[in-house]
Amino acid sequence: MANVSGSRSNEFPGNRLSLYHGATVRIRIRSSDREFEVSKKLLSKDSAYFRAMFEGNFAEKEQPLVTLKEVKGVVSEQSFEALMQWIYMRKIQFDSKTPTDQISATIELVRLADMCNVTGMEHEMAQYIKGILVANPDPRRCPTSGLPHLNNNTHCLTSQHIISATFLPQGHPVRGILAAASVEEYLRSANHKFKKETHEHPTFGADLLQEVRLALNGANQEQWFTTFKDPINGLVMILSLI
Repeated sequence: MANVSGSRSNEFPGNRLSLYHGATVRIRIRSSDREFEVSKKLLSKDSAYFRAMFEGNFAEKEQPLVTLKEVKGVVSEQSFEALMQWIYMRKIQFDSKTPTDQISATIELVRLADMCNVTGMEHEMAQYIKGILVANPDPRRCPTSGLPHLNNNTHCLTSQHIISATFLPQGHPVRGILAAASVEEYLRSANHKFKKETHEHPTFGADLLQEVRLALNGANQEQWFTTFKDPINGLVMILSLI
C-alpha cells in the first residue's frame, strides 16, 4: 500500500469538522455494487461539480442515491474512493501493488479530481509520482560504460500513462512530471521511449519541450562536454561530447 498526505492535513479537523454534520447522500459507481455515504456539505465545499449537483436544479438534489457513470481512466470505484479519502482526510492510501499500477491510480485520481473541480492535490500527486520514479529506476546498466540505462526515469511509465495525462489541463503538475521524466532520454537518444507519443500527442510534445528548455537553462558548457541536471533524480548528466 502507498500513502500520500496533503500539506493541509494538520488544518483539517478544525476547519472542516462542522461539515461532517447534516444531510448525506449515497454515491455508487454504475459498474459497482458498493455505495459511499458521504456528506453533501463536505462534497459541495470541495467540489464545484457536486455543489452544482446538490445545490442546483438537478434531479440528484433530492435523491438519496446518485449513480455515477464509469469512465475509463477517470471514474472508477478505486478513483472515487481515493477522492473521498482526500476530501475527508487530505490523505490517500492506494492499494495498487506495483509502481506502474500506483502511477495509473494516481493519474486516474487527478483526472477525476479535475472532472469534479477538486483542487489542492495536484502538486502532492506529482511529487508522489516523482518519488515512485526515483525509487524504481531501470535496473539495467549500459554494458560498456556501466552507467544507468537511458530510460532510467521512465522505467515504470507506460504509453497509457502519457496519453491519459494529456487530458489534464495545460500546466498541470502531473503532466509536467511525466514530461520531465523523459528529458534525459530525449536529449541523449533519437529513439527515446516515448518518441511515438511525442509526435502523436502534441500536448505531450509541448510539455516535453518545455521541460527540456528548463533543463537546458541550467546546463553548463565545459571544455569538452555539456552537462545538465536531470529534473527527476537531480543527477548531473553529460549531454554531449564536443
